[in-house]
Amino acid sequence: MCLAESAGPEYGDRSAKILRLREGDEHAAVRVVEDLKFQMDEVVGVSVDPAYMRTFLADGRHYFIVAYVEDEPVGYAFGYRLCRFDGRNPVMFFYEAAVAEHHRRLGIGRALVEELKRLAKADGCGKMFVPTNRSNEAAMALYRSTRGEEGAADATAFWWNWW
Repeated sequence: MCLAESAGPEYGDRSAKILRLREGDEHAAVRVVEDLKFQMDEVVGVSVDPAYMRTFLADGRHYFIVAYVEDEPVGYAFGYRLCRFDGRNPVMFFYEAAVAEHHRRLGIGRALVEELKRLAKADGCGKMFVPTNRSNEAAMALYRSTRGEEGAADATAFWWNWW
């Protein structure tokens, strides 16, 4: 695994490791997606091609941050560094974060967000944003706890879905 690692929260007699997965970590990334994300999303019968994941991780604009307790992936965050057409600093699009149910409320989600923030700043991003629903109380609390500020009260998103 790559050595882009930071210390995560400690709890009990264990601590979490926070890693950014990169090219060469595709098998670890596939494990996280198939064993953690797909399980939480109740996706069945789908697999991820390691070659696809290698290409995904090779793109330096993609951020796949994973929390491990011992060797078990227990949480992740995805972000995408977006270049701006006006030449100003890029923006981090924080796409998604999740923590396995039996590891929630232990600081892992906060550690994942803080690591994504740290990497975004280090890579020149001027800001970071994440879409969510106000009804998602856990996400709202997490984003507030990491000093995120809500956008305009009337902000919304439009989606174009092809599948």
